[in-house]
Amino acid sequence: MLHQRRHHGHWAEWSTKAKVGVVTAALLGIPGLFALCGVITMTLWNALMPDLFRLPSIGFWQSLGLLALSHILFKGVGGHAARSHWRKREVWRRMQEEPQANPERA
Repeated sequence: MLHQRRHHGHWAEWSTKAKVGVVTAALLGIPGLFALCGVITMTLWNALMPDLFRLPSIGFWQSLGLLALSHILFKGVGGHAARSHWRKREVWRRMQEEPQANPERA
């Protein structure tokens, strides 16, 4: 059985109930995800770093700061990776639009 792509339409076409559900999920899910990442980072740091490197234990807010700092240092602030993703998508779209050469006619 082939998978069919679901087309949800534009935001303006969504029902009010669907919009409220999406916004509610985003308002609860995004901070929840940040909190979960912070707790995981804090737990891993406190389980490993004090014993291995004699570093102090950290709290929740320090772990979120550590996550933010590592994001800045390793990914940068400008979001170049996101732009390159869209650039790759554009190149792929253009490749799909180009007519395919027929090797039998050559």
